Amino acid sequence: MSKDKVAFISHRKSYFHRMPFPKPNIEAFESPLRTQIALNYLEKQCVLDNTIKVKAPKAKLEQILLVHSAYLVDSVSLMSNIGAGQLGEASYASPGLLRSALLSAGGAVRGSEMVLSGEVKHAFSFMRPPGHHASSSNPMGLCYFNNIAIATRRALSYQEINRVSIIDFDDHHGNGTSEIFYSDPDVQLISIHEYDYENFGLGHYAELGYGPAKGTNINIPLLETSPNVSYETSIKRVIGPALERFNPDIIMVSAGYDAHYADPVGNMDVDSQIFWRFGDFIRKIVETVGAMGSIWVLEGGYNPFVLGPSIHASLEGLVGEDVPKLDDQIKRERFQHIIDANNEVLDKVLETIEPYW
Repeated sequence: MSKDKVAFISHRKSYFHRMPFPKPNIEAFESPLRTQIALNYLEKQCVLDNTIKVKAPKAKLEQILLVHSAYLVDSVSLMSNIGAGQLGEASYASPGLLRSALLSAGGAVRGSEMVLSGEVKHAFSFMRPPGHHASSSNPMGLCYFNNIAIATRRALSYQEINRVSIIDFDDHHGNGTSEIFYSDPDVQLISIHEYDYENFGLGHYAELGYGPAKGTNINIPLLETSPNVSYETSIKRVIGPALERFNPDIIMVSAGYDAHYADPVGNMDVDSQIFWRFGDFIRKIVETVGAMGSIWVLEGGYNPFVLGPSIHASLEGLVGEDVPKLDDQIKRERFQHIIDANNEVLDKVLETIEPYW
């Protein structure tokens, strides 16, 4: 039955957007190569044989405007026509930008529609550019349209959907998604990310949401070089209980794989086992809370040689397979002081958020 399979959504034309910088510029890592190599791995390993392969459509203008200002949409269109220029911090235009951005948002929307129609239980939108840094009016951080937010708004337009939870496990804080839903009590955002405690920034655990939405914005700011066990503990102590208390009708996942120890952009120390864990956890929590399913949207993950195995692990977890033994799962030095410090962070997160449960 198709419900037992994951919908895998992609489109070759998402490769058209590329930013005009050589490595080691951060912008150069968000390139067509990262998804091309990852897709080649997934196909050669036959990972996609048991998925439903779907071609991403372009998102409609009215769907983008559910989240973004008309000014942002016009800016992306204008700069794409020019074929160059800076739209925001670490966000530059190319001749293929608008087409790729509309397809990326369209893939997320298509995934939500497939789950909401009951066609599949889980969907994975394997598209670029990413989106979780884009706010309602500003592109930034390699992101232009906030794909997960657009898919969430689409889901909330369905009569049977009253509450949506978003889990963001990208290495970086999902600041754009947080801004968009900060005052919306119907959307819970849980972002687990690397945090610089020497230079405080957005993504602190004291950011809780505003007004009637207070308590729906949950940040888990872990220390640099956090290992698998800190993510495991975060799932058990914070993410699982938070989802059970919010009781969402559907779960969205901002799937960023740049927390991998081999990623050139992130600074964490996890491997593909933790991405399997997220897949396995999401599958189980969907059943626990009685949600319709989950929609996964690709965010970061900038080492193309570990992005494929990391997604492989997530997909195996989503369909209930055991964690695959992959080459990146090597023994690494364990720093107990990082684990202890993260446990203290989790204490603070719970102390801050539990009064709103």
